Amino acid sequence: MAWLFERTVEVAAWIAMAAAWVAAGLTVYGLVEFFRTWQTEAFSVSLLVDTGKVAGACVGFAVALGALACVDRFIYDADELGRK
Repeated sequence: MAWLFERTVEVAAWIAMAAAWVAAGLTVYGLVEFFRTWQTEAFSVSLLVDTGKVAGACVGFAVALGALACVDRFIYDADELGRK
């Protein structure tokens, strides 16, 4: 059962990493679009607000990835650390 839980933690970490990369890409895209339309009539502050929300999600996914990596390292790989 511990093996299954460890694999679940690893899959969750991979998903968090993929989500963080997607959110980072969307953040860059949103900022590029914001600055591209900055001096035009299509200027929208809501685009900057939405980009800030996505950037916050990227930070959240990165923190979740770090927490899952700590769980995997210090709970499941603790016996391997003691052998070295």
